[in-house]
Amino acid sequence: MRNGIFDQFKNLIVKQENINFGILTDIIWCALMDLDENIYNALVEIIGERFVSKDKVITEAYSFNWFNDVITIRENRESSNFLNAPLAVALPGTTEEVIKIVKLIHEVGLKFKAQSTGLGGWNCPLTDDVIILDMRRMNEIRKIDKKNMFAVIEPYVTGATLQAELLKHDLNTHMPGAGPQVSPLASSTSMCGPGFTGDVTGYSARNVLGVEWVLPNGELLKLGSLGLDGDPDWYCADGPGFSLRGVMRGAQGVRGGLGVFTACAVKLYPFPCEPKWNLSGVSPNYEFDIPNYMEFHFINYKNWELAERALNRFSEEEIGFMVCYISNFAAFALFSRDRADLAKKAASIGRLKKPLCVLLCGRTKREIEYKRKVLDHLIEETGGRDFTTSGKFVPRSQSYVEALRSMLGIHAFLATGSFESTFGGMDSLTLAFRMAKENVVLKKEFIEKHSLPDDQGQSGWIQTYEYGHYAHSEMPTMYDINDLSSRQGMFEYYEKSEDVCLNKSLNFPFFIDGDKLHEKWGEKTCNYHVWLRKIKEAFDPQNTADSSFYISTTSELARRSG
Repeated sequence: MRNGIFDQFKNLIVKQENINFGILTDIIWCALMDLDENIYNALVEIIGERFVSKDKVITEAYSFNWFNDVITIRENRESSNFLNAPLAVALPGTTEEVIKIVKLIHEVGLKFKAQSTGLGGWNCPLTDDVIILDMRRMNEIRKIDKKNMFAVIEPYVTGATLQAELLKHDLNTHMPGAGPQVSPLASSTSMCGPGFTGDVTGYSARNVLGVEWVLPNGELLKLGSLGLDGDPDWYCADGPGFSLRGVMRGAQGVRGGLGVFTACAVKLYPFPCEPKWNLSGVSPNYEFDIPNYMEFHFINYKNWELAERALNRFSEEEIGFMVCYISNFAAFALFSRDRADLAKKAASIGRLKKPLCVLLCGRTKREIEYKRKVLDHLIEETGGRDFTTSGKFVPRSQSYVEALRSMLGIHAFLATGSFESTFGGMDSLTLAFRMAKENVVLKKEFIEKHSLPDDQGQSGWIQTYEYGHYAHSEMPTMYDINDLSSRQGMFEYYEKSEDVCLNKSLNFPFFIDGDKLHEKWGEKTCNYHVWLRKIKEAFDPQNTADSSFYISTTSELARRSG
């Protein structure tokens, strides 16, 4: 039926120009799909008509997301910003409503996919039988336990909202490099979660505590100390008995493939400096009253070996609230106000060779003076040059609030309008630098073909965690979203970078998800995909939780192929 209608429509307009028939096919197919009226009415009965929609204007909006223009190429489709539209969108307001909705979807044989703040294509389904659970109504901070230093949050609490409330208690939270606008719950339970303050705050998997988890059949599972029969609370993610944290999220999250997380607790940390927050100006030209005590330092090194040794030493001495390697181009992009500001600084990019970014923070004058002395000693020991104290690279005041707010990453969109990171494995610091070196050789191939912007292949971020005990390395890469050859080039570079990681044992990159990639990698890495599929089948034998960016059950694969 689909092809017949499409062919008739195509014949009517075949003489028209600028028609994208791949996108047109998807639009027509979406028009043919509709949610059964009885199921729609059942959803309305659970949460009310206001909070359910199957209107194509609404559902199509949920098929759009960042990086879909490359994901569609990966899925052997024509490059588009749209993936599959859901059958309907439901907005539950409580855990009880989530349970009822999931049970309904499970009973009728459809699929669901939950999203919080919804950044990235992995929030979209890749099949036409999915109902999106948009969790934006669940936006409460349920609890802030100042004494035991944890907060309990719902899915649509953003990092910015949580941090603003914690500031009243002189506390802080880990925020991923994705920024303050994303959901700490989603990052903690379902995604990767590296961040610029990793030496102090770890990464998201290390911050999640008790979890409220609705399984794909609608059963409620309370993880960790929350599940105790006597005096349950949110303070621990594990025990008694076997820990399910690894099943729940592993290293990089299962991206909606095992249910819905309706609340979780996250660790808290002392605020790193004076808890003062005074901004002035109009976007994007803000000024920030830098609180006592904060100091940015950009320290330049001549080569990879010196930079690696220095990053290890700075982490080891535990003086930095932020300690990381960022490439020279990335440094100028992250600390530029806008494109015009970046263009002005372009001529100076070559001055930085292998820079480290160190942010010192202290609660007292004595603390900051001590850290400054250690910094000066380490710079001398490691053969670096401080470009900040010499006046060659001085961040504006806005950069300080962006560091506290984890907003630096947003500048990766600055030059071309879009980017994505390749590599991303977490392992030793030495392995992280190996990834960066391999990336230079690989990326220059695509720069020479003019499919990626020329950053000399140097773009990279190497971040240490928990004072150097481990590290991750990713390569934020900009591309032109309005140029098909650039989108295609980004995909090819992204795919080849994964092959480099696989063939040279550089740990798992960020986006090994979906059946094809898990099977490709699993065959060369202890057949882990077999065990991953067993987990999916144990928790979700009916494949009710959308598996587009996780792994599917054997029966689901058979259904698709049949």
